[in-house]
Amino acid sequence: MKLIGLLGGLSWDSTSLYYRMLNELTQKQLGGHHAARVLLHSVNHAAIKEAQSLRDTDAIVTILCEAGRSLKAGGADFLVLANNSLHQYAEQIEKACGLELLHISDATSSQVRQDGHQTVALLGTRATMEADFYAKRLKSGCGAKVISPELVERIEINRVIHDEIGRGIMRNGSREFVNQLIEKLCNRGAEAVVLGCSELTTLITPARDQIQFYDTTRLHAQAAVQRALEVSYA
Repeated sequence: MKLIGLLGGLSWDSTSLYYRMLNELTQKQLGGHHAARVLLHSVNHAAIKEAQSLRDTDAIVTILCEAGRSLKAGGADFLVLANNSLHQYAEQIEKACGLELLHISDATSSQVRQDGHQTVALLGTRATMEADFYAKRLKSGCGAKVISPELVERIEINRVIHDEIGRGIMRNGSREFVNQLIEKLCNRGAEAVVLGCSELTTLITPARDQIQFYDTTRLHAQAAVQRALEVSYA
């Protein structure tokens, strides 16, 4: 079993989801008392947030690359970055530490392509929804049209992610906003919704069997376990 280098703390809550899923999926594959081999480097999220507020890209890259090098030094065979939007720095991290980084967009696009959807909606932070590193890579990987909310809606969902659910705050008004937004995206032709932020799953109304959701965290974890165990998922 290969050693998964988990670059986490971004936030610690989403990292805990990754850790649980990696172990659940490993145990499901191997049975018994088996667990994933995981080496965690937990970054202080506040340092990333401060650098983002100052638009200090160099500081962000330095923090993430140092974490990647630490995981390599600890014996990790490959890296899993437990954050969607920070995948914009995936190439720098790979180059700095010389390890493969499993890109979350690749794990998602593979499943979307397998399911045959023609149009999917992408929800997440503004960086995730607007930058080429995610949306363009998702589109090229799955062949589907990728649509996102309007600008004012992207600004609001970005606020909800950073100021509320990223800090463990769940407001009914925000839940209603997200679900109405999904309805609007479906009316624009979306056949499925890619949840490009692990915490967004907590705001989705359960009774939505008419639309397929892609939990990128789970798909990413599945790809990591597949890589670690050299198995495949149906």
